[in-house]
Parts: sequence; C-alpha cells; structure tokens
Amino acid sequence: MLLMLVMGMSAQVKKSWDFTAGLSDETIENLIADATHWAENGNDADGNVNNWKNIGKPDASSYLMANGVVIPETMGLLIDIGSNKDNSIHLATTKMRLTRKGTTITFPKLANGQTVKIVGRSANSSATNRGIAPVQSHLVFQAEESSPQTGGACIFLGNQVEGSEGTYTFVWKVVTEETDSVDVQFQLTPDAGIDFTLFQIDEGDAPEVHDAQKVAYLYSGSLDDDYAYAFLSGDSRFALTEVNVDATEENATSLREYEAVVISPTIGAGSAFLPVIAATIAYVPTLNLNPYLYEPLGLGKAVASGTNVLTVLDAENATFEGLDVAEGLELLTEGSITGVETGDYFAADKVLANAGEVTAIHLHNANRNAYMLVPLPLDVMPLANFDNIAQLIPQALQTVTDTKQAVKAVSKPTINVKQENGYSVVSLSANFSNKIYYTLDGSDPTTESTVYAEPFTLTQNTTVKAFGVGDGYDPSEIVSKDVVIMTQAAAPVIAVAREAGQSTVTITCPSEGTTVYYSFHQTTTATEAVAYSEPVVLTEPATIYAFAQGGEFLTSEVIGKFVGVDGFDANTVRWDIMAHFDANADDWKGKGQQTDDSGNIINANYLFTWGKNAGLYYDTNSIKEVVVGSEGQDSIIYNPLPPETLVGGDWVCKSTGQVMTWESLNLGYNIGDTSMRNPDAAEDAIGVNDSIGITPNALTFGKQPSDGPFNASLETVAKWQAPFDVIVYAGNGNEGQIPTMQIEVSADGETWTKLGDINYSLIKRNWKRTKVSYEGNDQVYVRVLHTAAKSSGQIYDIYVMNNGEKSKQYAEDVLDGITTLTPAGNIVRTEIFTANGARISTMAKGINIIRRTYANGAVKTYKVVVK
Repeated sequence: MLLMLVMGMSAQVKKSWDFTAGLSDETIENLIADATHWAENGNDADGNVNNWKNIGKPDASSYLMANGVVIPETMGLLIDIGSNKDNSIHLATTKMRLTRKGTTITFPKLANGQTVKIVGRSANSSATNRGIAPVQSHLVFQAEESSPQTGGACIFLGNQVEGSEGTYTFVWKVVTEETDSVDVQFQLTPDAGIDFTLFQIDEGDAPEVHDAQKVAYLYSGSLDDDYAYAFLSGDSRFALTEVNVDATEENATSLREYEAVVISPTIGAGSAFLPVIAATIAYVPTLNLNPYLYEPLGLGKAVASGTNVLTVLDAENATFEGLDVAEGLELLTEGSITGVETGDYFAADKVLANAGEVTAIHLHNANRNAYMLVPLPLDVMPLANFDNIAQLIPQALQTVTDTKQAVKAVSKPTINVKQENGYSVVSLSANFSNKIYYTLDGSDPTTESTVYAEPFTLTQNTTVKAFGVGDGYDPSEIVSKDVVIMTQAAAPVIAVAREAGQSTVTITCPSEGTTVYYSFHQTTTATEAVAYSEPVVLTEPATIYAFAQGGEFLTSEVIGKFVGVDGFDANTVRWDIMAHFDANADDWKGKGQQTDDSGNIINANYLFTWGKNAGLYYDTNSIKEVVVGSEGQDSIIYNPLPPETLVGGDWVCKSTGQVMTWESLNLGYNIGDTSMRNPDAAEDAIGVNDSIGITPNALTFGKQPSDGPFNASLETVAKWQAPFDVIVYAGNGNEGQIPTMQIEVSADGETWTKLGDINYSLIKRNWKRTKVSYEGNDQVYVRVLHTAAKSSGQIYDIYVMNNGEKSKQYAEDVLDGITTLTPAGNIVRTEIFTANGARISTMAKGINIIRRTYANGAVKTYKVVVK
C-alpha cells in the first residue's frame, strides 16, 4: 500500500540518491536474506560482503526490492533492465553499477523547469562507449562544459582514455508544455557498465531538521569544574541528561536509548561504572574527554605530549569546521596535552589530530555509533583555550551523534562444507563479525568455546554449531549443521563395441545407487552432461567423458575414453584446422558503419550502413527508375550498388541490405537449458575439449530487406584445398522456428554448390554442431549463406579442417584415454582471452588465457596474470 501511495503522487518526493553514502544495515540484511533475487558480488577489506548483484529480472513497474521490502536507497527510481537478466544491477556500499545496455532509469513525476543531475564513471578504465541518453525529447542537456557525446548520448570515458578524469557530471533540464508532471527516462547507450554515484533532482533533498538530540552526560561527583558540560548544556542541538555514575540505574542496554553518551573527565580510574562504559563503546555514539580511563579500560594508556597545540591531520572532518587549523589548533593556553597510546582495540582507528608525536583525537567505528576521544582531563581544564573548545567540543559531539544507528545483530554464520573422499573441510563466515565461536560436540557455543581461525577437517559425522560476535553488533543467532562424511563413487567403466561405420558405447559404474552421466565436454557438473540410460552410438571419432554421482557417494572422478570408428584412420580423419571463423570482438565488434550526419558511429555492433533497418537499397547513390510497361502498368527498375563487405581476419561478411549484428552471448554448457546459450544435445559439444572450441560471441544474421530476399553470407577470403570437413557451431536467434542457412563451396566465388544445411535448435540461442564434408580435389571458397527464415541465425564458429600433421598422429591405442599431443613445429596461431572467455587483441590487467596452436595441430593453453 505504501508503495502504491508513493508512486501515485503527482510529484517526485525523493530528490537525492547518493550511492556513496552506503547501504543501511537493514538493506544489507534484506539483501543477504533474499538469495532468490540477490547474490553476493564482492567483499571489503575486512571480508564483509559489500556488493550484491541481481538474480533474474526485477519488476520494472515497481521499485527495487529485497526480501519483500522496498530498498530505500533506490526508492523513487524505476529501473528496467529489458530482456537482460542476472548480473544487470550491482548495489554496493559506494555505488550502483548498471551493466547492460538498453537498461532504462525512470524518474517519475517531474515538472517543467526541474533539472536532473547524474554523476558516474565508466566501469571499464579504457572504454569510450559507456553512455546515457534521454529517451524523451523534453530533456535538454545543460552541462556547463563540453562533454563527449555519441549519437545524443553523454559518454563516461574510462579514466585511462587520454584527456579523461574518469568521473563525469551531466545535467538535463525538463522542458515541457505539459501542465501535469511527466516521467523522465534515460537509457544506457551505446553500451553499459557505468558506476553511478549520484542522481539528484534540482538541489536535492532538503537537510533533515532534527529535534534536540538526547545525550547522556556521564559524570562522577560534581560538574562544577567540568567546563565542557557548560558548553554542551548551552547548545540547542543537544538535550543533556545528567547521569551520576555513582548513583544511577543506567546500564549498557538503557544507554542505547540515547543519541549519544559523553564521558566526563570527572569519572576516575577506579569507578565501578567502567564496565558499563566499556560495554557502551561502539554501541552508542560516544565522546570521551578523559584519556586517563584508557588504562583501566584496557584500551591503552595516557601519555604526556609536551605541547599545548594540536596538529590536525584531517581538516575536512566536521569536528574542525570553522576552526583555523592550518598552523595548529591551540587546545590549551599553556601546559601539555595528555594524549594516548592506543591498544589493539583502537589500533586501526583514524587519527584526526596529534599532539606532537602523541595521538590526541581519534575516531573509532566512524560510520556507525562512533567513538571519539577529545582529551580534556580535569587537571588541564582550567588551561583550556575556551574560544576553541567552545566550538570544538559541540562539533565533536555532533560528529559522533550523526553516526547513531540501531544496534543490529551479527549475521547468522554460514557453515560451508567441502566434502572430500572420506573427510570434509569446514569453513565459517559471518557478516559484521570479528570472532566466530564454535563447538563440535553438539553443545551450544559460548564466548568460552573455540574461536574460529581457519578451515578445519572432520573425518567423522559431526554437528557443527557456531555464532558470531562483532564490534558494535549484538551476537548472532546460533546456527547448526550436520556434517556427513562420504566416500567417492567408483569411476565409471566405458566399453566400446565396433560395428561397420559406427561404435556403440556402454557405460557402467560399480558403485550401487549412483547415476552415470556422460558428455563430450570434460565436466563433473550434472547439468552439463546427460544421464546415461542406453548405449551411445557414435559415427565419428570422439572422446567421451563419464562420471557417477548420487546415492551415498560423492561424485566420482571423470573418466575419458577416445572412441574410434571404422572408416577413420590416420589417413582419413580430419583434425587439422585450415581456416577458423570466430566472432571475436577484435575482428567484428566496433566495426559498425552506420553513422549520423556528423560521422559518429550510431551503433558499433551493426555491421553495415543501414544498421538495424533492413532494405535492398541501402545507399543514397542507388538509382531508382520508373519504366512504363507495355500494358500501361509502371515497372520499377533498381540499380543497386554491389554488396557491402566487412573483412575480419580470414573471413568476409557480405550483405545487400540484410541486417547483421555482432553480439556477446556468454555461452554455457548446460545441455538443453533454456535460460542461457547452451548445447542443444550432448553430441553438439563434440570437439570443444580438443583443439577447437566455441567463441562466446556471435554474428547474427537478422532482418532481410522487405523488398528483397535473404542475402547475407560469411565467406572465406582465400580458397582452400579439398578434401576437407566444415564444422559449424550455430544458435537460433528466436524461439519455436528456425532459420534456413546452408554451407556452400565455390571455385570462382560466383557459382556456389550446397554441401548441407546448418542444424539449429528450436530453443532460443541454444547451439548445435553441424559437420559436412567436401570430397573434391580442387581449391574452393567456403561460405555460410542465409537463404530463408522466420528467425535469425547466429554463427559462433566455423572450422575448415583437413587431414594434416596432427591427423597423421591418429592412433587409437595412443588415444584410448585422455591424451595430450606434444607441441611441435612453429606456432601458427596465438589467441588471447579474458577469464570470461572474451577474445582480446593484447593482454589486459588481470587474468589472461593464452591459447597457442602449433604446426602439428597441438594446442597449449596457459594463464598469465598482468598486474
């Protein structure tokens, strides 16, 4: 109901979205609890999760939600990721990242004259195409300085691009004649991957007006000599409650009801109230004026500085606002400031000011229920510079009071179990914890139980119980998990029966109660394999892999066996790559030729000048003539230009008006899975574990001209000596119907002979393998041609393969099992991929996968990390 009321208002209520302000504890707890819609995506230096990514597609008609609750940090924004799904939205404690192009952000209910400010930076340090553009015409760009633009989009250049500082601020103004408010929408284009830090309407939200903040002033004896009390009690921002620790019923729990606590220098080192003070630090914002309490509290010790002047190290901190600190801040008119030598608890604190070489003012737990020391013990109080402390003390109290948050519990620990053959390794983690206590005997853990330090090994069935504690957090709930010790299933046994033109594979497993899975892509993931139910028949040589899992067993090791087929030998098998097309980004992405009037590329993923709009007549220089027919009917004669071409490596793409697009598809191997780009059947993955593989991108053959046929093709630049095989990995661009594409050869590039049709799945973007053979003895070009369709065709890879040096090493007694061909001869091809499988031209920072192909057909893959 609240959401409906907010969205039904006639004007935008929320006006600021500062993503650098972090996520509330409540939001973090809801993100953690909602594993259906959000997944962990990163940790801070302390190991706490500080970044989450979406799972599935959020409802574009409502605000983002987690655990059934509207996320307050994004309330007021409508974010539509379009057809994208997982990993499109990242919510972090310092930013919001939107990763998918086409994503829209809507600011509902804005009026004429209002402005929208957007601040952000590219998530890629070298990108030049990460941008945002208004969808409606009633937004006018208002930037004071010129900014990079592409086709109307404002671009966030990566900070490694020459002339870029990385972070950009863009402002638009609403200009409309509508009397009612209008919805304002922006779209990520031409590409996405932008870290947003601020959205702001007009001047943003007005500062919150606070009532006087309720502060407990802890003291002992009398306040007559405590001048700090006098300054604070006269400040209208605070409502002080005097709490005499010598005669009070206040405790650590009741003190949480206050906005802050001040520790007066009147409290001595022998006070019986010190345990309560110790239990208050980090749970209630606290300002301590007495450095002499550090030693009895076990927090360090007081140290004389020998100076009366503070050296301020963080002049931007609000504590020093309005004070002249450039040459030092006089805290005492004379004498020596008593600072502290902090112990382990405060060791990592931010020091705001020193007195000489001694810590004087430090801030602990700066973002929630902070603690600060400002040293003004009673023995130097009369020597204080009253002009300075009259401003310093209230501002210090305001600084810590502003961090007040309700105390939350540490997240319930996660008990992670990695099962091995005959033992299990257990690890524990909990957000916001600095210690986790656990037991292995079934009893509930306490703070006297074992402290978790590192993963531990169990060799018998055990109940693990654990809870976490954290600085400024209540203890977590106790969680429990039964760890069961399992043994590994026996490896499957693969048997092969040879027949004329085929081989029949039978797979069994000695471990009863298990299910055997097989694949042609080495894996132990059940979704990437097929449950064995009947013998597998092969008509070409291939390596089949099998593993067993289920019952009371852990997954077995994966076993591979090369299966030979009669009719194939070292003289007939074709394993040597002559030509290879892959839809790599270097050759095909960013080669788009569709430009605006200024010559800017409109969309770099379209290959030809007509972009996404198919048409037989694609150029203004085309000639159109009208001829009067013999029976009085007009005929139209067209004189089109030759087909447009785009060359990438050893291949050329041709089209006369048909749309072609480069796409990144993130291929997977979950057989038959409709949620991603996966193999349609197990047999479609034949070859991907050997020297050939599948590229996670595609060239998509799209719309044909409305007044012309399908005509796009992908052809070899050179002729290749036959005989050879052509292997194509292709996916369907849509659902339910398939494109018609065929593989052809030609001796002259004009007259083409069909070898066969390309196989397609009925499942959108799932891929299938097609193999055809050309048995001629001449040299020919090879192409794939789009001839008819009710769907678009996506080509991932094409291999032209003959019988060469690698093929000559075919020997079934050697290949019976998983084998490695020793590299020999010169390196004929070097390919570089990112950790995600995207092909790149040069090594980039991070993990690079290098794949080298040698003259004998052997392939060597290794990893290089660039720092």
